Amino acid sequence: SEFSARVMRVLSNIFAPNQTIHGVFVEGFGVGILIKGDSGVGKSEIALELIERGHRLVADDALNIRCVSGNYLIGKGASVVISHHMEIRGLGIINITHLFGVGAIRDEKKLELVVQLEEWDSKKVYDRIGSEETIDILGIKVPLVVIPVKPGRNIPIIIETAAMNERLKRMGYDSAKEFSSNVMNWLETKSARAYFLEEKHTFK
Repeated sequence: SEFSARVMRVLSNIFAPNQTIHGVFVEGFGVGILIKGDSGVGKSEIALELIERGHRLVADDALNIRCVSGNYLIGKGASVVISHHMEIRGLGIINITHLFGVGAIRDEKKLELVVQLEEWDSKKVYDRIGSEETIDILGIKVPLVVIPVKPGRNIPIIIETAAMNERLKRMGYDSAKEFSSNVMNWLETKSARAYFLEEKHTFK
């Protein structure tokens, strides 16, 4: 029975559905984060900043994702030779293992969050209250965060905050839901009605 269980685990990994995705896969605060976006948006530079902050690189550019037992996604570099190298425009190819040490890399990691980077569009309405968006990868719904990029925005710290927020959600705490609940509770109080009537009278 033990042999059969081990064989089943091995075969489920070998024959698991898989897909190759373009992006940078990092581990931040224990959360597997896939950073996606158009070429030139700054994915590798942002990942490099995260590594400098103490997080770890799983793969750059080409990521192989497999669905294990139909329950969760595991990501690793599509090529063992280049998975822990990064291409930085103006600098060239760098070896993360040699520059930052073996503590700055991982061979594979569970995919738990997708960050989509896109150029800032002043005409587009971006999420400001924390609505729950997901993306379907191999039949698994993964939380999605869309981050607009423009000069002056500190994208690495936003990604770090998104990772910590995702960990809080998995622990049962949702900031957006708590805020909405607090607002609704406040609106039902007498003080809120008095404030509303006072403002209405002032405008008259």
